[in-house]
Amino acid sequence: METSIILPTYNERDNIVKLVETIKKLNLEQSFEILIVDDNSPDETYQVCVDKFKNEKNIIVILRSKKRGLAFSIREGIETSSGNYVVVMDTDFTHDPILIKKMISLKSQYEIITGSRYIKGGSMENQLHGKLSYYYNIMLKLILKTDINDNLGGYFLIKRELLNKLSFDKIFYGYGEYFFRLLFFSIEKKARILEIPAIYKQRIYGKSKSNFVVMLFKYFFAAVKLRFIKN
Repeated sequence: METSIILPTYNERDNIVKLVETIKKLNLEQSFEILIVDDNSPDETYQVCVDKFKNEKNIIVILRSKKRGLAFSIREGIETSSGNYVVVMDTDFTHDPILIKKMISLKSQYEIITGSRYIKGGSMENQLHGKLSYYYNIMLKLILKTDINDNLGGYFLIKRELLNKLSFDKIFYGYGEYFFRLLFFSIEKKARILEIPAIYKQRIYGKSKSNFVVMLFKYFFAAVKLRFIKN
């Protein structure tokens, strides 16, 4: 298998089928699999996916009930997948699926390719969220001493060979802060990382599960711990 696309879900029954169908229409010129990792959604996202994709061999639907949370879901998706390259993206259409083709076209040159809102050509449709996140990312860059402009994007392609060198226990826990831990430890491994411009869109259906203010506090302390406390 060449590429595994990990789609973590929680209450995304109105988005996930449309997202998978959109990815399939990209006509990716290689073998790929899609792993939907559902965090035991009350809205029956899991059952919707099972019913829809039960006859498609390259679509795997996983139901989780222990150690729930975004980062744990992504970890399980990665550990279950078999691709030489792994793509991780949100499932509410804030991440534009068309970028997958761009990432795949560059995969031989880098260990990580990540969609960035804060380089030329990148942006967020939610302008207030975008500005707050921009300044917050500047703070993260200072704390983590990184050259990465978007440390919270969470839309990326990563090489399996690099994943095999990383400690999942040190990275995949919590919520979106797993992503700057992934970048931090990848940089320690001298990984080649490329940011490409991405426009993060508004959610199409459903409501966001995250509390922005609470996340800012949690991510700040997670960054300080990562930078200054021995792991």
